[in-house]
Amino acid sequence: MSRRPALFRGIRPGAFPGVPIAVLALALAGSAAAAPAVPAAPAAAAAAAAPGDPPPLFDPRRPPGRELVTDIADGFTLAAVGDCIISRPVSPMLAGDRGLAGVVRILRDASVTFGNFEGSAIDIREFRGYPHGAVDDWALISTPDVAADLKSLGFDLLSRANNHALDWGIEGMRETGRHLDEAGLVHAGSGENRALARAPRYLETERGRIGLVSMASSYTPMSDALPPAGQAPGRPGVNAVRTTRLTVVTEEMMRHLAAIREGFGSLRRDCPPAGAGRAAGEGPAGPPAASTPRDLELFETRFVVGDRPGYSYLVDPLDREENLKSIRQGKQHSDLLIATIHAHEEGGGCAEPGDFLPDLARAAIDAGADAFIAHGVHALGPIEIYKRRPIFYGLANFFWSDMQEPMPAGLHERNRELLARAFGDPARATDADLTALLNASGFDDALVFQTVIAVSRFEKGELAEVRLHPVDLGYGMRLTRSGVPRLASPATGRAILERLQLLSRPYGTDLVIERGIGLIRPSR
Repeated sequence: MSRRPALFRGIRPGAFPGVPIAVLALALAGSAAAAPAVPAAPAAAAAAAAPGDPPPLFDPRRPPGRELVTDIADGFTLAAVGDCIISRPVSPMLAGDRGLAGVVRILRDASVTFGNFEGSAIDIREFRGYPHGAVDDWALISTPDVAADLKSLGFDLLSRANNHALDWGIEGMRETGRHLDEAGLVHAGSGENRALARAPRYLETERGRIGLVSMASSYTPMSDALPPAGQAPGRPGVNAVRTTRLTVVTEEMMRHLAAIREGFGSLRRDCPPAGAGRAAGEGPAGPPAASTPRDLELFETRFVVGDRPGYSYLVDPLDREENLKSIRQGKQHSDLLIATIHAHEEGGGCAEPGDFLPDLARAAIDAGADAFIAHGVHALGPIEIYKRRPIFYGLANFFWSDMQEPMPAGLHERNRELLARAFGDPARATDADLTALLNASGFDDALVFQTVIAVSRFEKGELAEVRLHPVDLGYGMRLTRSGVPRLASPATGRAILERLQLLSRPYGTDLVIERGIGLIRPSR
């Protein structure tokens, strides 16, 4: 649609034959400048001069800031859970499992339910791709009917940006997307190129339109989506937020690291330099460091000096800005926007999130997000309320299926020594045997099997309350029953919520426990 400039309105085309349009424009502009100014109406002039108003380029009846307002219906509830590592349908268990039935009732009662789908839903009998997972990790696999099962359990929105999204390659990513689409599940975070992976996706509901932007700071090499560049096409993958980890050490620790680097550096001093050998009587190349360095690189790790040991992270500025832009656009096109990230990065303390996460979470809310949900660490993390919006720094596991079949040959071969110690002949070990051995060193903790369903209720465009329902995944049960979410017993539930109280207190969060449920009510 084209519009004629105001200077030309009322001028019949062809009225000035032979006069160049540029000359006519200059003449009209000059006459307009010479004409006496028409006084603006007082109200209009005041409005135009009011600070903070959008520039006059925008339609005053459609100000851009209005599109960032949360406009969800009162009473809207968002149920959020963490990692869904699920290998088979679980709804057949509902009739005989009261704990699972209680969990599903909460999921279905919410206006919208969100989770992180971690793995690939593929039919291995007809699959034409190949395993591409990390060399030291499971290639997570689900049967295709898991998609429809998640929908029947109450799920609506799923994040796909995580370190297991391409365990079965691009073909697995694509097939999983097809199954989720067919089940009516809205999913975000993966795509045929970076723009599609970063794009918000939308769910239409009776209470409003919900947007979702899914990110991952933890992902496998070569699984991050790329944009086209010149003749090179883009690459399918996940929406990555690239980070650089700095290992923080004390000054005393740094002195020892500097001595180690000096020792390894001496191994190369006797190497002949280019051109000629060392001059007679010349000592070692370079004097030892006179003072303790503030940072150094050793064994492909960057160390920096700090007050206490831990980790710090630098975020790629392009990834940060592009994702904040996606969040802003997602909010402009929805009534409520969820931003979510898969992040294994920790600060080093007790369930302390990586130091980049609070900054990213608050920036996401400033850009328009109404909830920020992190997952990836396999234990619950703190909860913060920022500008009456919830930030969940870790929602742990919700499904934890240890029945992974089949597993690639590479994982068996990488663990031959471990399998030999356990079974003598590694060839005797089944997939279940290997899973049991790997779980015994890293996932042998009840915390891996404890989580919550976080239900956030919104009123008048703001968070009114968060209800935390404690959930137990059955640590120690047989594989056919463990890893399935059930309402926790009173004792286990209280332990889960009391731990969350302690973790969230440093963030100024007042979490109270009433009748076995955790409650957070933001103060005005």
